[in-house]
Amino acid sequence: MLRCHKILNRTEIVVSRANFHKIISVSVAILLLTAVRSQGAGPPSDEDAYEHNRQGMIAMSKADFEEAIAEFQAAAALARDYQITGRALVYTPVFMTAWANEKIGRTQEACREFRHFLAIAPPGSVEATKAEHAGDYLKQNCP
Repeated sequence: MLRCHKILNRTEIVVSRANFHKIISVSVAILLLTAVRSQGAGPPSDEDAYEHNRQGMIAMSKADFEEAIAEFQAAAALARDYQITGRALVYTPVFMTAWANEKIGRTQEACREFRHFLAIAPPGSVEATKAEHAGDYLKQNCP
């Protein structure tokens, strides 16, 4: 559940207890993973990034956009260049982060992520429909 309240020209976002716990759980997992990796456990693997991306896609299919955003951000943090090798990604973590933010009305975040998506995508690697969607969203919603 996500509710927005407009109070004295300030928007306040209220997240349900279940979503809050999911956000905290994923954040703790990312911190633990980062701590373990920084202690010499080796670099993050494409497999880890792929798994976070896959879990994000599952969350999107359930309309659990908060969970999806957390998973896509975890994937992006592990594969900064979004070039997960050896596994096909139908949708990249950055595009999906933008789209999930769009779905829950986080316009500023969606604008930032769609711009990032278009900036980092290698020429010719982005499906026309994704680039078109990102461009159209930016034109219609982002100053």
